[in-house]
Amino acid sequence: MMRITREYRVTYTIEGRRPAYTRSDMRSLRRIGGWIICLGLTLGLCESVGAAQRRIAIASIFPVADLVQQIGGQRWEVLTLLPAGASVHTYEPTPEEVRQLAQAGMFFQVGLGLEFWLEKLVRAAKNPALVHVDLSEGIATIPTPLPELPPTPRKGTGRHATSHQHHAAQGERHVHAHGGADAHYWLDPIRMLQVASRIEQELTKVDPESARLYAENAQGVRTDLEQLHAEIMQRTEALPNRRFIALHAAWTYFAPRYNLVQAAVVEPFPGREPSPRYLAGLAQLMRREQVLAVVIEPQLSTSAAQALARETGARVGRVDSYGGSGVPGGESYVDLMRYNLAELVKLLQ
Repeated sequence: MMRITREYRVTYTIEGRRPAYTRSDMRSLRRIGGWIICLGLTLGLCESVGAAQRRIAIASIFPVADLVQQIGGQRWEVLTLLPAGASVHTYEPTPEEVRQLAQAGMFFQVGLGLEFWLEKLVRAAKNPALVHVDLSEGIATIPTPLPELPPTPRKGTGRHATSHQHHAAQGERHVHAHGGADAHYWLDPIRMLQVASRIEQELTKVDPESARLYAENAQGVRTDLEQLHAEIMQRTEALPNRRFIALHAAWTYFAPRYNLVQAAVVEPFPGREPSPRYLAGLAQLMRREQVLAVVIEPQLSTSAAQALARETGARVGRVDSYGGSGVPGGESYVDLMRYNLAELVKLLQ
């Protein structure tokens, strides 16, 4: 019920109680409420505009995607092409990934033959506006020599066996650029310093208005990489054992950086089971050179490596070259490398 007082103050009585709101108060409240609504609409509009302006970048593997996201910040939505737990050697793009690439503004690849399926994928995406960045340009590479495999037992002359080896080697060059430059430079934090600077440059070319943001973020990434390098140096310098057998030749850059030795590989051709004769020769090498450690990876079959370890008495450790969401060390590139470091230290102690 409403009543008018002598001071002409308008008040409202609810169940006999008289709150202290005047007509002036009500006008102020309505005005404030209007401001709040307008502010909310404005913020919502800004958020939707910001979301609409957020660009899409795709990286072939998680370690690269993580650096692009850290440097690009909120200006970019970064997707990883290779799913966690998948091997780049056996990966086949899906229609959904073709659709994503068709909508992306940038694509970052490792290069050096790692993404052998990329040309077909880009052709299917039909995205002429896509900015394609090969991060291997300017990287100091290390060659990956083809292993001296024993001839595969087969009928025919020695000449035929040698020819068979040659064709297998040629096929492997197509799959993973073996015999050329090794592609696993992302496992070396020092080379990733150069990658971080390259990502900053390429993002700035596409979005120069955000140059300051990219520069600041890239500097933070480089600081983290330098700290990671120092940590790996400190934890590996006193290891009593420095030689190991890798499941495949992923540690060509990492091992010499930290005075370790990737003595040989279980699968010279990743994804292909090695022959019994090759494994027998590998076991002889391990005994002769007293190599007591074998590292396996979740993306490839481990049966041959496990059998080799049982035969030679070597210890087995699990590392991960690619990482990704939901796997150990999957939060960031630095976390992934710290996970690998912990596994290697445990294995080589």
